Amino acid sequence: MATPQALHHALLRPCVLHILRAAGYHSTRSSVLDTITDLAARYMYILAQSTAAHADLNHADLDITISDVRMAMQDCGALMPEKAIEEQEFYGEEDMRGVEGFLAWAMGEGNKEIRRIALADGGEDYLTALKKKHNTTDEDSRYHGTLLGRPAEPRIVKVEGGEITSVKEWADRMKPIPKQIEETPSTREASSALSSVGDQVMENMEF
Repeated sequence: MATPQALHHALLRPCVLHILRAAGYHSTRSSVLDTITDLAARYMYILAQSTAAHADLNHADLDITISDVRMAMQDCGALMPEKAIEEQEFYGEEDMRGVEGFLAWAMGEGNKEIRRIALADGGEDYLTALKKKHNTTDEDSRYHGTLLGRPAEPRIVKVEGGEITSVKEWADRMKPIPKQIEETPSTREASSALSSVGDQVMENMEF
């Protein structure tokens, strides 16, 4: 039985082949293809880790937003070039060159060529065609809840043997409680109060 890592590598390999073919490459060695596939997998893994980290810092729930993905892409160098945050805040203008460049690539001719090559045979991607080839019943139920099929409905994982009853409740308790900063009088108020006390002392002193 193939390991999850080998399965993911096998699924990503044809995608890398389509990208290389769209870029103008017509042949490559198997070792080179495996290396590029491994680099692509590692990059996506780092991107997913960074997205999860930003989601954990930005909001209390477990859902990932587009802002989390964008910040992760900035960390991984996918949205370049970009000015420093301090410079953007100083001029009061957000630098959108990285986002605009990424959108131009995603909607441009380069990505269009990748999609054309990937969907060349009958307008279906290779994975859908492969599933239809090996599935004689034309049913997707055998892949339901797996990596190759529709995701299963989310179920609450119950925890027994303690006061915490679910994973979500445990995650909520693990969230750090924000510290409340007590309001203190400003320096000007404190200095004025000290000045008034000093004036009273000076009036009561005998010279």
